[in-house]
Amino acid sequence: MKHYYPAYYAPFQCIAAACPDSCCQGWDVVIDSDTETFYRTVQSGFGKRLQKAIYTDSDGDRIFELAEQKKCPFWGEDKLCEIYQELGEEHLCLTCAQFPRLKMEYADFTEHSLALACPEAARLILSADSAYESFTHTAAKGCDAYSEELIRTLLHARRRTATRLTAEKPLSKRLGDILTYIREVQDRISPYDEGDTRADCAESLSELFRELEYIDDSNREVISQACRSADLSEHEAQLTRLALYYLYRYFLNAVDTLDVLTPIKHMVISVVIVANLAQKLPIETAAQRYSKETEQSYENMERLFDTLAYDPRFSSDNIITLFR
Repeated sequence: MKHYYPAYYAPFQCIAAACPDSCCQGWDVVIDSDTETFYRTVQSGFGKRLQKAIYTDSDGDRIFELAEQKKCPFWGEDKLCEIYQELGEEHLCLTCAQFPRLKMEYADFTEHSLALACPEAARLILSADSAYESFTHTAAKGCDAYSEELIRTLLHARRRTATRLTAEKPLSKRLGDILTYIREVQDRISPYDEGDTRADCAESLSELFRELEYIDDSNREVISQACRSADLSEHEAQLTRLALYYLYRYFLNAVDTLDVLTPIKHMVISVVIVANLAQKLPIETAAQRYSKETEQSYENMERLFDTLAYDPRFSSDNIITLFR
């Protein structure tokens, strides 16, 4: 098993109380069974607090019941984790111990990344040049789970897409070229008709994002208003790194779906929305906030990918109008 890491992975360190946001507020903390078993053995007063806070949600997951303002009940007033302080880092549940580290497993190799929803990770992702250089050497041999020919095709297409993303052209031109190229790849792998419905893509996109779930409901209007045509000439370097992040995180999902076009559509609309958010926010904050409201919700990502795949209002031709 080979492992591939972007250049920003190793330097990451949680900045704890200095973090401008928190992964301890707003979302559920799922507790793995081994950690829960240990928590049940803690006999102190703190152990009783742990045990009382755990319950089963509607999905059957064991989670902590959030306190006021959707805070983890063990996120202290000093913005530090009481479990870490009382029991040690080794007794954090897997969710807390691993975040924002991600891994994507593809049979005989694994690719690692950081979640953009973490502010410190966002800073590193949007500042690292040549972050995926080692990924260009990714190779798959003897895959039992996937067609070796398919995964080689996908790896080749991803390398060519990354090359196009870093070409010496305006970003809007690069994204347009990529959509055209990936449509050709889609036709070779598993052709499907996008439809020829002419629609106001910005209006349709805004409608879609208004219907998503939000951790902080105030972001509903902020993000839906950012669903409009964008000038991509500002922050080009950071927006390019953002596009690469989405490319490397989601493109190889096509080994299961045979759909290379939808993750590229998602990459493009994400760049457009973040570019617009960055008109009023620092771009790292814009990217992190957008990611937190989308990527950290399985339901939101499923809704986005399904809609981009099957709704003809979001054809490649319509999406291109967001940045021409």
